[in-house]
Amino acid sequence: MKLYFLRHAEALDGDDDAARPLSPHGREQSEAMAKFLSKADVKFSAAFASPLVRAHQTGEIVLRTMGIAGDVKLQTVKELLNETSDAQWQRWLNSLAQGKHVLLVGHAPSLADRVRALLRIVDANALNLAKGALACIATDDRRSGELKYLVSPKSLGL
Repeated sequence: MKLYFLRHAEALDGDDDAARPLSPHGREQSEAMAKFLSKADVKFSAAFASPLVRAHQTGEIVLRTMGIAGDVKLQTVKELLNETSDAQWQRWLNSLAQGKHVLLVGHAPSLADRVRALLRIVDANALNLAKGALACIATDDRRSGELKYLVSPKSLGL
């Protein structure tokens, strides 16, 4: 199974953090990541996003730009929020149906924490995810994994 940890793209500022939408640049970042994934021939079997608007919009744009929005429904899950404990996260991750490629759209700092945990990286500064960045992790047991690639919007020319 490959897990695709995608940090939401750049969002606008706002008083209501949960309702902050993507900025025009954030939409561009999401589209660029989708084009990268399409070129890599990724076909998601499942897609999940946190309930926050910017994460959900990022996921929707990726699926739509890849042309698979009709085949793969973006599911909203609270487990992709920063407040989710490690134990809650692991239970949820273990509960997922076996899929070949699974998209997970969330937030800093928890998304990078989850990636580092799967890679057994102890140093919190050793791996971070910029806004709109994606880490692909191959895992058999959902407790450890291998980094397949780490892509940022900057590496895609944005």
